[in-house]
Amino acid sequence: MGQAYSTIMGWVLGPDWTELTRECLLHIFSRLSLEQRCIGAMFVCKTWMNACQDPSLNSVFDLETEFQSLPCSTSWWWSPEFGDKIDALLRSVVDWSQGGLKEIRVRHCTNRSISYVAERLQMTRC
Repeated sequence: MGQAYSTIMGWVLGPDWTELTRECLLHIFSRLSLEQRCIGAMFVCKTWMNACQDPSLNSVFDLETEFQSLPCSTSWWWSPEFGDKIDALLRSVVDWSQGGLKEIRVRHCTNRSISYVAERLQMTRC
């Protein structure tokens, strides 16, 4: 089976990674952290974005591991804007999980987000 290559103006750039099957993408993306998927892979193309939003990749929302890996306390750089970004990411993962969210490990989210999680998960269980 031949390998597809990307070309621009006749130059061969390398393998065309956008041609990977969904199953292959999910296998690869399952090895990435939520942060790596959301700030990297999701922005490659629409196919990759859709794969990153697959419910099987969004059953755990764990930013605590990221916070613990930082060399200093997170309290000095927390701001309401940062909290809003965490909230938006949490709400997105809740939606992408389609009711399959099993674990949430995060700090700095608001009561509004916790209420959203509770409402959405309760709706999917009815």
